[in-house]
Amino acid sequence: MLSRPGLNLPLRQICTVSCLMALGSVQPQLKFHMTGFLNAGGRPQDLVELLFVSVAVLGFPSAIDSIALVREIFRERHITFEAPPPASDDGTQRYRRGLKLFSTLDGEGHLRPFETISPDLARWSIEFAFGEALSREGLEPKAKHLAIISMLAATGNRDEALDFHLKAALKQDLSPVEIAEALMQLSVYAGFPAALNAFDLAQRAFSADRGATAITAPSAAAPLSESRELRRKRGLTTLAQTSGASGEAVIRGFDDIAPDIGRMIVEHSYGDIFSRPGIDPKTRELTACAALAAVATKTAEAPLRVHINAALNAGASRKEVLETFLNLVLYSGYPIVQQAVRIAGEEFAKRPE
Repeated sequence: MLSRPGLNLPLRQICTVSCLMALGSVQPQLKFHMTGFLNAGGRPQDLVELLFVSVAVLGFPSAIDSIALVREIFRERHITFEAPPPASDDGTQRYRRGLKLFSTLDGEGHLRPFETISPDLARWSIEFAFGEALSREGLEPKAKHLAIISMLAATGNRDEALDFHLKAALKQDLSPVEIAEALMQLSVYAGFPAALNAFDLAQRAFSADRGATAITAPSAAAPLSESRELRRKRGLTTLAQTSGASGEAVIRGFDDIAPDIGRMIVEHSYGDIFSRPGIDPKTRELTACAALAAVATKTAEAPLRVHINAALNAGASRKEVLETFLNLVLYSGYPIVQQAVRIAGEEFAKRPE
């Protein structure tokens, strides 16, 4: 499979690493293929930039878990890595930057269903996913598109997003052969059902009209975003209230590899989302516990522990945490709930009654 001519070896390893990041519970294989990427001539900075792609496509837990493997590989291989400098702008152009990138893709109508139901989700999709994470220039476009496609295809049940990014990749001059090779390789790591589903979507994208389509949504007015400083202050306050953690410690914890990830966690996770007033802090933390428990990957385990404690700090009782998990039995199955309850018991034992 890896010796096929449709993709060069570094790009194949980019696809494999992206697929394994999406699966979330295969850390030994992920480390093996990260190392294989470097062995094949890949650049250390490309591994780091994949973390930012995963933030937009898979969420922060994937990037946080993977950065530990990257750090370990760099140490073992005696790689002296100079972390990319953190963003130095005031952050008010994020929406405009995201809309500019989004408008270069075949994005007509992709976010329109969310604009009425949740305008904030549509805005974050442009402002953060495209304006912060995916607009970074450290990873060449072909590798970035193949990484996104591999992540979405491996995760499964992401047909709308995968269809959008397949069409975007074609619009950015990736060939059907290159995309097909990436999806063919997917069968080895994520299984044939995931690969076949992705191939079905790809075939439709290949045969669709690839003419350029002007984007009319969301708003072409491209409003200014809030400044980073406002979101940072709000995020630090929310983080201290919910997790009792030092925001500065979170930010500094990524300085050696990817300082912007720490900043993004504080500004976006806590400054944009967890600080919202729509539901009370206790309910918000319990929903985070439910989501992380249902994901049930190794990657989600550490964040689940954090949010169990955050829920307790926000006023939830131990019984409420457990009832949140028990409610998942009908939807996620007993093994997943058993695992979540075990983790909760371990966290309860660390706290005074």
